Parts: sequence; structure tokens; C-alpha cells
Amino acid sequence: MIIRRLSIRNFGKIHNRTMDLTPGINVLYGENESGKTTVHQFIKSMLYGITRQRGRASKNDVYSTYEPWENPADYGGTMWFECRNEDFRLTRNFYKERPYSELLSEDSGAITDADKGSLDMLLGDVSEAVYDNTVSVGQLKSVTGLDLVRELQNYMASYQGTGDSSIDLARAKQMLKMTRKGYQVQDDRNRRELQKEQDKISANMEYVNREIAEIRERQEEQKEHSEEENRRTVQEQEILRQAASIGSRMKLCSFFYTIVFAVCIVLALFVFKEFNLRAAVAGVGILSLLILALRIQILKKQKIQLRKIRKRLKRRQAEADRQTDAISAELAEKKKNYFNLKAEFQEYEDKKYSRSTQQDEIEALTLAMDTIEELSGRMVNRMGEDLRRRTSEILSEITGGKYEEVLMDEQLHMSVNTEERVIPLERLSRGTLEQIYFALRMAAGELFTGTEPFPVILDDVFGMYDEERLLGVLGWLSREKRQVIISTCSKREMELLDKAGIPYRRLPMQEEME
Repeated sequence: MIIRRLSIRNFGKIHNRTMDLTPGINVLYGENESGKTTVHQFIKSMLYGITRQRGRASKNDVYSTYEPWENPADYGGTMWFECRNEDFRLTRNFYKERPYSELLSEDSGAITDADKGSLDMLLGDVSEAVYDNTVSVGQLKSVTGLDLVRELQNYMASYQGTGDSSIDLARAKQMLKMTRKGYQVQDDRNRRELQKEQDKISANMEYVNREIAEIRERQEEQKEHSEEENRRTVQEQEILRQAASIGSRMKLCSFFYTIVFAVCIVLALFVFKEFNLRAAVAGVGILSLLILALRIQILKKQKIQLRKIRKRLKRRQAEADRQTDAISAELAEKKKNYFNLKAEFQEYEDKKYSRSTQQDEIEALTLAMDTIEELSGRMVNRMGEDLRRRTSEILSEITGGKYEEVLMDEQLHMSVNTEERVIPLERLSRGTLEQIYFALRMAAGELFTGTEPFPVILDDVFGMYDEERLLGVLGWLSREKRQVIISTCSKREMELLDKAGIPYRRLPMQEEME
């Protein structure tokens, strides 16, 4: 990509400013606070837009920082650039009420919305984070940090390292991980539901078991009560037996008194002639009759009493049998319920410890992730070696061969190998350290941007460079034939460029901003 022209209508402190840039080195020169960083931010905002924050964060976000005080509705500008051998014009208005983005192909005349993916595709899907950590170096950010390391690690595990745009290992692994997480959540939820149902069954089993124990106690009490009733029944039956014996004797006595009465009547009427004797015999006969009547009355009462006793015995026996049968039936029903609950509990127990469909999916996804991890590791090793080799080449060129090899582990921890020994970064000077990270950024930028290199934008980053180091970097940038935009408040860069005979375009800021 080569930026041809910038037209800043209204962005931060810059209003109605047009800048024409050369494909080579461009130097934005001006005092501090003259707007150099604003131009830097304008280019980034044109490429990636501005994400407006919410709440308290919005007070100090990029949108609020660069929102113009005058005419904020006209907040934006236009950038002309060449990309993939085609000329484009990109126009944006960042105003929150009427955001606007238009990407025009000046060759074909096709117009698209830059925020709908057309610009991302044109830029090779290079993210804003990648841009910030490689080709765009802001003030006080020349020494890179963990962001670049993470971006490099992600990149080396992704499709960009495979050379096949249909393969994105990092994204595939992330999708598999998310899918596996879904199955794990579902499996955990199912098992919790199983455990919940099992706990309910266990509680019901305990409750039924208590009921069975209570019924058994009632059964024992009923058994004791039945035994007591049986004893009483035996006693009453003995009374009945004795009463029946008495009745039999009373019947015999009644027969005897009936005979006596009959004999007395016959004697009184037909045998004895004397009045007194006949009267005595007749009295004995009448007395026998009275005794007979009395015996008959007692016998009737005994019969009634015996009938009541028999009915009471039958009723008590029937009630005892009914209660015994009811308790036995209730006990059988509770045992059946307990057996069914126990079988259901075991069924849930088997389900809980059996392999689920989710577990099969989890194992399959884990195997796929392990395979991708192994493949990614191989790619990281290969791409890491390419990155290390290119970083070493750049460092050697900008240091004049003083440092020829950079060593790098899987976590991108670096050290420098000299002819005599390996030196860890913390043992190097700040200037050398910035050269190493500059080489790493440029190598990473080549890795990320592929065949369409981005312009290198350097915003006051050479403060710790001496003239020799600075000249080495400027010489390397010119030989790479990359578009470079250097923002500086010092004339030192331009003086060294003039001294080395390196062509550049000077873009003064001070006059326009005052």
C-alpha cells in the first residue's frame, strides 16, 4: 500500500489541510504539539475507523480526543492510496450522528461501504492490533511489549502461516474449544439434573422406609392386640361352654319339675282321698310349676346373654381380622413403592456413570484440538524460525553487522548472539534494545502484511538513537523501498538523509498550524 494524498477536513487541531506523499520516505517536521501525532492518528482512523466508547471511557477515547470543537458535524477527511495495483479514494465522516464511509475504486468506479468488509479484505484482514504493533510505531512505543508477542503467536498458529487461506488453525481451535465447552456445559447440566432427580428419589425412599417402619410397629401392636383378644375370646368361650352346661342341667331340672308336677296332680286328683293330703300334694305340684316357670325364665335370659356374647366375639374377631389385613395390604403397597423407587434410583445411578453422547463429542473435540495443537506447534516452530531469521537480517543491516543473530524461544523471548557470547536483552543498552525491537516489528510487519506491505509510520521514535544507529535504520528503510512516514520535532533525521543522499519529501507542519 502507498498513501498518495491526505485531505484532512476537520480532525483534532488540523483543519482543511492537504498533504501529498511520496512512495519513499516522507518527513513530517514540526515542533511539539504541531499536529504530527494527529496526522498519525488520522491515517489509522481512516484505515480502521473510530470505535466510540461508552460511559466514562468516552470522555478520553479517540473520538472525544480528536473531535473538532468547531463544526463537529464535519469530522473526517479523505485519503487516496494505491493497493494491489489499483487506485482508491477513501472518504470518512466520523461524526457520531451521521457516520459515513465510502471506498471508491478510481480504476473501476466501484463504490462500496468501507465498514462493510471491503476495506478489510483489501488490507488483507490485518487487524488494528497488528497495525499498532508492527508498522505503526507511536511515541514512547518503540520498545514493543506483550501485545506484539500475542499477535505473533496467534498469527503463527493461524492460516496466514500455512499459506492456505482456507485454513485458520487458531480460529478452528477456538471454535472447537467453544463447541466443546457447550457440550461440557450440557453434560454437566444433564448430570446435575440426574443428581437432582436421584436426590428426590432418595428422599422419597427414605420417607417410604420410615413409613414401612411405622407400619411394622403398628403390625406388632396389632399382633399383640390380637393375642390379647384371643385370650379374651378363649375366656368368653369358656364362659359360653359353662353356660351351655348349666343350660343343659336346667333343662334336666325343668323336665324333673314337670314330672313332679304331673305326678302331684295325678295323686291329688285320683289317688289321695283326704283333703289335707290332696292339698299338700297339690301344693307341691304348684310349687314345682312355679319353680319350672322360674327356671324357664332364667334359661331365656341366659340364651339372650349367650347370643350377645357370641355376636360380640364375632364382631371383635372380624374387626381384628380386618385391621390385620389392612395393615398387611398397606405394608405390601409400601414395600412395592420402595422397590420401584430403588429400581428407579439404580436407573439414574447407571445413567450418571454411563457414557453420554456429550462425553463422546467432548472426547472427539479434544482429540481434534490436540491434533490442531500439534499442527500449530509445528507451524509456530517453522514461522518462528522465519521470523527469527528475518529479524536477524534486519538487525544485522541496521547495526552494520555488529549483531548478526537474534535467538528466540517459543514465547518470543529474545537474546543476541555475538561472536563471543549470547547476551540477554536486559544486558543491552536502551538504544540497542530499540534497534532489536525495531527489527522485530519490521520482520513481523512483513510476516503479517504478506505481499502488500503497509506504509511504515514512525512518530518521534528515534530519541534514543545516536547518529550511527539512526543512519543505519534510515538506510535500511530506503533500501527496502517501503513508503515511510517519519514524524519528528528535530531536523536530525533530515540532515542525516541529506548527508546519506537519500531522497525524501519534507512535509512541514509548523506554518500551517500556527
